[in-house]
Formats: sequence, C-alpha cells, structure tokens
Amino acid sequence: MRVVLLTVASLVMSAGGVLAEDADAVVSLLEFVIDVDDETAAKCLRTLTERVQSGEVTGEQLVSIRKQLGPTVAPLFETGSKSALRLEAALLAASWDDPEAKRAVRMIALSAKESVERRKAAIDALASSQDGELLKSSKQMLAANDTIVASFLGAIGRYESASVAQITLAAYDDLSDELQPRAIDLLTQRTAWSEQLLAAIGRGQVAASSLNVNQIRKLLASRDKRLAAMARQHWGQVRTQRDPRRELVMRKIRETLGASTGDPHQGQKVFNRVCGQCHKIYGIGQDVGPEITRNGRGNFEQLLSNVFDPSLVIGAAYQARTVVTTDGRVLTGLLSEDNEQRIVLMTQGGKQEIIPRDKVDEVVVSKLSLMPEGLEKQLPAKEIVDLLAFLVLTKPPADAEGEVISGTPANLVGR
Repeated sequence: MRVVLLTVASLVMSAGGVLAEDADAVVSLLEFVIDVDDETAAKCLRTLTERVQSGEVTGEQLVSIRKQLGPTVAPLFETGSKSALRLEAALLAASWDDPEAKRAVRMIALSAKESVERRKAAIDALASSQDGELLKSSKQMLAANDTIVASFLGAIGRYESASVAQITLAAYDDLSDELQPRAIDLLTQRTAWSEQLLAAIGRGQVAASSLNVNQIRKLLASRDKRLAAMARQHWGQVRTQRDPRRELVMRKIRETLGASTGDPHQGQKVFNRVCGQCHKIYGIGQDVGPEITRNGRGNFEQLLSNVFDPSLVIGAAYQARTVVTTDGRVLTGLLSEDNEQRIVLMTQGGKQEIIPRDKVDEVVVSKLSLMPEGLEKQLPAKEIVDLLAFLVLTKPPADAEGEVISGTPANLVGR
C-alpha cells in the first residue's frame, strides 16, 4: 500500500507533474494520505512546502490550495495537537502566511532547545512569508551557533526590506570568519543592500577586499547606474574574461612557495574560511564546486593552476550563472537544475536557490569560473603559503600518514 501511495504522490507532487497545473488533485491527494499514512503525508507536505517557499506554487493556485487544504492542516498544528504531522503542517501553513502557524513555527526558530534541522526548517518557512517578527528577532538569531546563523543569512535574502542590510552590517564584525563571506554575498543580492554595503566600505567598516571578484563584477554590471558608479569608485573596471597575465602571477607564487614553509594546520583554517564556502575536502566544506579530496590535486602544477588561474580551463558545469529575478534580486552560482518550471542555483556557502521560471528576468552565463581569480590579493602572503601547505597534503594535517602530492617543493610543509 505504501509503495503505491509513494508512487502516486511522487507523480502528483513533482515539479513537472500535476502540481504545476491542478490544485484540486494536490488537495485530494493530501487529504487522503493525511488520513491513511503519516509517513507518505509528511513527504507530500514537505514537497508542497518547498514549492510554496520557492514560489513555484503562487497566485490563484496557492489561494485555491490554501482555501481547500487549510481546514485540514490547521488542526494538525494547533496547541495541544499530538499529530505526527504537526511540524510539517505548521511549516506549510507558515509558508503561506497563516498567523497561528507562524506563531508556532516562530517558537521553534527561536528555541535553542530545538534541533538544528527543525530550527532551519522554521527559519525558511518564516522567511518565505517575509515574517516581520523574524527580522525583529535578528539579534537573537545572529547570536546562535554558526549553522543557525548561516541558515538565517541564507533565508533573509527573500525579504525586500532595506532593514536586511542594516541588520547584517550591524552584526558583521561579530560574525565568524566563515560567515562573513556569506553576509557579503547576501548584501550583493539587491541594489538597496549593495548601496549600504558600499557605504560601509567607504567609511571603513567593511574592507573592500572582503568582496571577491565575482561579487565585484556583479556590482559593476548592475542595471542601477548609481550603484555601478559607486562600485567603480572602489574597484574601477574588472575584467570579464580570463586574464592572460595569470601565468606571471603563478610564476611569482612558485617563487614564494619555493622559498617558504607553511603551517598546514593554519592553512586548514584558511581553507575553511575561504575555499570551504564552495569546496569540500576530507568531508568538510560545501558542495558547490568540485569536491577536491581526490580531484584537482593530481600534482603541484595542477593545484597551482586550479587555485590561481581557475578560468584557464572551465568545465561547462562550473561556469557561473547570474540570475536576475523579476523582483530585483541578483543571484550568482552554479547551475544545478534548469527546466521549464524552474532554475536552481548552488550559491556560495552551499545555499540552494530555487527560482521559478516565471520569476526569471535574465540569465547571464559567465566566461569565467565561479571560483574567482585574484586569491593572492584577497589573502596575506603568509596565509597563501599556509593554505598551499594544507592543500598539498593527501590527508588532513593531523594525520601523520599524509604525504605531499608530486612536484611539491621540499620545504613547503612544516610539521
């Protein structure tokens, strides 16, 4: 019975299935499975919640589903409910802006006693309805552990309020090294936020070097002429194609590494802060770009090229896409999915952004890798040496059995 239910449910709830056309079929399915099978109902509710949050279910279709399904899900999350579907029902209703559901979900988002996964789901639900109380609780959210803060920063990109930039900039100095790049990425997503970011750079609150070259290019290419002019004041013009002079940079890097000794333990910290926003190694980091435990480090020269001349050879899957949405949001990442229903990007920090096709205003394919050139300008020389001392090891620095990849200068790794 359950196999049949799951098969039917997957067909009805899929992005390209009945859900895209027939609200009545969705409601009928959910009302049925809620009565007969909690496990299948939970999966269906989660799928519908995802579609509501992404904006794939909107307008008249959402109004119809909410009107028909609301009376069925409301008793599941009301105070005192013992239903196994209480969380899933509350998340769905909060996503479509039900006040009672949002109150219940807000308690989960703000409670340090709740699991990380439940809190993250609650944050996403509240942000999808642009819940004002979530923003008012920003100090509490930004004082949580890094995983919750990362989820909060990723979720509030849905808001259109100028207060998002004020909140983020006020907390910027207190964010960990790993989270500050995510804050910068958030602030470059909307013109009003970017203007506040540039103002903060102008008064010295945020270093201009905190932005990577892809983020700078995004600001310089803004349709808002005032914003683009402000960006040019800080960075001038930035290349939109690979710089052929990168070979000269690599030559200088080789000379530096050949005469230096790095600390791989410190290099691991640099990786986590900078590279780990997009890459995973030894199970740590984010799955945006290639996993590099066994890829891209076949020898020392290959590693140098991948780190310091990333646009020399770019696989089609790793060309950056910039998507401009109809509500003025600008998102840059790697393409994860592209079909008639939606575009899905993996952005810096591992955040998945789902953009319904009818919300896409423009898509620009970059001639450059998502991994920006100019790492040597972003990091001090000592951190460059430490980072390479870490990356040339075949195992984590704490593992004494780790060796160096072929071609590595004998002096580079200090133990």
